[in-house]
Amino acid sequence: MDDQESEIHRLVENAEKEQDGGSALRRDALTKLIEIAHSSDSELKCYAANHIRYFFNNFPDLEEDAINAVYDLCEDQDSRVRIEGYRAISGVSSVEHKWVKRNSDVLVQLLQSDEPEEVAVVKTALCDHLDMDPGVTLGVLCDQIIPPEYTIDEEEQQIRDRLRSLVIAFLKVDAVEAIIRKYTKTPGTDTENVLVSQLLTAIRRLETRDVEVIIKDLLLMMPCYIPGSPRGMDLLHVLIDKARSSLNVKSNDLGSIKTIDFYISLAHFVAIQKRVASPVVLLRFYCTYLMGKPVLQRFSPEEQLILAGRLVEALEACEEESRLRPQICSHEQFSFLRRQVVDGAPNLLEALHDTKLESPAMWDTLRSLLLACKHRKEREDWVVPFNLATSISRFQAQAQQLGPGNNSDEIRVLIRSLTETSMSQASSSTTIDGDGLYERPAHLPARPQMGRPLLKRPDMSRPSHTSTSGTVSNSRPAIQIRDSGSLALPKRSLSSGETVPQIKRAKTELTEERQLTPSLLSRMTMPIPGDAEKAWRKRGGAGKKRADDSSEPDKHPMSGYSIKGAAAHAERGEESRDPTPRTSSLLDRLNKSEGVDGGNRKRHRGKA
Repeated sequence: MDDQESEIHRLVENAEKEQDGGSALRRDALTKLIEIAHSSDSELKCYAANHIRYFFNNFPDLEEDAINAVYDLCEDQDSRVRIEGYRAISGVSSVEHKWVKRNSDVLVQLLQSDEPEEVAVVKTALCDHLDMDPGVTLGVLCDQIIPPEYTIDEEEQQIRDRLRSLVIAFLKVDAVEAIIRKYTKTPGTDTENVLVSQLLTAIRRLETRDVEVIIKDLLLMMPCYIPGSPRGMDLLHVLIDKARSSLNVKSNDLGSIKTIDFYISLAHFVAIQKRVASPVVLLRFYCTYLMGKPVLQRFSPEEQLILAGRLVEALEACEEESRLRPQICSHEQFSFLRRQVVDGAPNLLEALHDTKLESPAMWDTLRSLLLACKHRKEREDWVVPFNLATSISRFQAQAQQLGPGNNSDEIRVLIRSLTETSMSQASSSTTIDGDGLYERPAHLPARPQMGRPLLKRPDMSRPSHTSTSGTVSNSRPAIQIRDSGSLALPKRSLSSGETVPQIKRAKTELTEERQLTPSLLSRMTMPIPGDAEKAWRKRGGAGKKRADDSSEPDKHPMSGYSIKGAAAHAERGEESRDPTPRTSSLLDRLNKSEGVDGGNRKRHRGKA
């Protein structure tokens, strides 16, 4: 030890013995220590690092110079000096806590050292700062985890990414024990609030790389994350929001699908495996966003199988909660969620069938879906829809070939019980019952009653009705009419011996003679009187008097009555005595009928 070093030692020792904290001797000692911290002698630098803390808080005007001297020691070329500088930071923070935040930030930066020995000292210094002020120190650590909201250049981004990984590793390995046992042991403390809120913010902004470690190795290790806790629900909502935002990106590239699956798997881990959040929220998300066919098709067959398995696990967790903790999932909530799952089951079953992966996981998932359908059928008086029964029946052949294990017998029984009734109902709905009517499926609502009953037409197999003039009425095939007023085709033709009851036309007073009048179609196909007359004249028959003079009102027209003419003739009740049909034109007959019975025709029109 030379004379200069001996002199410094004596000055510092005498100043330490001084009772007056603000004495000139203590001030001179601090000034000398700051001076030798910038010397070229490593021994003097180490000595300064070890003694600055004894005079630091007595002279506020020298604090800035003293703390900068300590930071310079941490960047010295000599490793021994740097290590003493790290320890000096803890010494300064211990005597003046207002420097804890700034010094913690410096120590966090020093985690990037390439020397393992130095990194160990830095971690020890950070743990000391956690003991001094856990809330402030944890806040500084989390600030390095949260990505900035502003854009940074590539080099700075790489530095921040590396530093984030170092901070997360420090919290996970070196500080987690103290965090669990000391700083967050009592729920609701400021330290817990700071750590949880900051880490949730980091999850919202981070990519997938560090999120899993934050959740599994930090957050869920804290005592505040217990079943049914508000903290767990907050975490689940953050993960669901991340998954939903990823789903809204209309992209089928591998990176996007992996991101969606990553957040879904973490949400499932939080709510189902750890049970720190309500499975109701997760199952509702599954039913709303993941059961649609377009969404399922974005995933690979293996991922579709995993998604279906997670969904049925969430359903089973909700059923358990409804039994054990109805305040979390009531019976009404569970019944509603089960209906949603069963309604979307055809898409899930199609995904399972198309995967062609007959693994135990696939059969377990199928069994759970079939049980959900069975329970709904038994407890809600529900009929399996035909499309669902069809989807279930696709597994019939595979289930028959299924060997022992995998609940093979139970699966076969479930498939048979869920498909037999629906398939038989579907078969009966396409056949005709004993009365010759089509049977509507039981699960469809009844047809509405028609406002006006439809008419039953005469059967072609019955003898045709002949009018007094010898005109044969136009017969049409019989059409079966149900009580509801709907029409159905007959299953078979009626025999000649069977009779078909006639239904009276609603709101009509026409006579049997009008009912036997030739139809408009038959009259249109008959020869036109004008054309026959022209042909007769060409044959030299011009000038001869026609036998069927149109002036005789009691003659039947050759081409049959018009609608108006038939009505007028029926009202008069006249019977034809001349088999020769009338040859008057349609216009003449219209004018004549209007002149004879215009008032009656108007009155009948009003009644109709």
